[in-house]
Amino acid sequence: MERAGIIDLVKIKMDEFTPEGVSLPFDDFIGPLLDESALELLGKAPLYLLTPTQIPLTENTPPSSIVVYADDKAYIPVPEDYVRLYEIKYPLWKRAIRKAITPEDPEYGKQDNEYLIAGYGRPVVAVVYKTNNQDVAIRYFECGKVIDPGQTVLTPTALYIQTCKPEELNDILVDSLSWLCTTKVLGVLGQPDKARMALDQFSQSLTTLLLR
Repeated sequence: MERAGIIDLVKIKMDEFTPEGVSLPFDDFIGPLLDESALELLGKAPLYLLTPTQIPLTENTPPSSIVVYADDKAYIPVPEDYVRLYEIKYPLWKRAIRKAITPEDPEYGKQDNEYLIAGYGRPVVAVVYKTNNQDVAIRYFECGKVIDPGQTVLTPTALYIQTCKPEELNDILVDSLSWLCTTKVLGVLGQPDKARMALDQFSQSLTTLLLR
């Protein structure tokens, strides 16, 4: 849906929470909060309703690999516009991974246990920081188990969800998006009770999508 149409939906929802004859100065807030809401929704919406993008594995021309291998793991640089993982699956993995954990996740701590460490039947993808050859900390997808292929090229399925404009989202997400934006606008205007009511509507809308 076009941006103007989404903004109109937010205005309609705002009118539902505005007493007759009362004017709230919300127009100036909708634009920035709509962009913020779209980013938040990308992190919460069902993956099947989002459009994935290929994670770059090479750079330059002719292409050269940017994947680093160490300790039976592959390290893929995380794109700057990364929001969440869509899917990574390396050859030999028995299943694809659709959620990246962090070093704070208890599952990541298991990687120090030789009996629980990631393998082909139980792969793990984590977003970590690792220092490169220039002593610069780079954010990577740490993928295990992956053996260094040497001169052979490994081509995994590697997809992620990137940032996008509100109008680029799947139209089926527009109702949830407009409720989330309405929640944020009401919060900025100092209407916490009404913001909670709008948030309930957002939650219901999102739950409906999750149950589809």
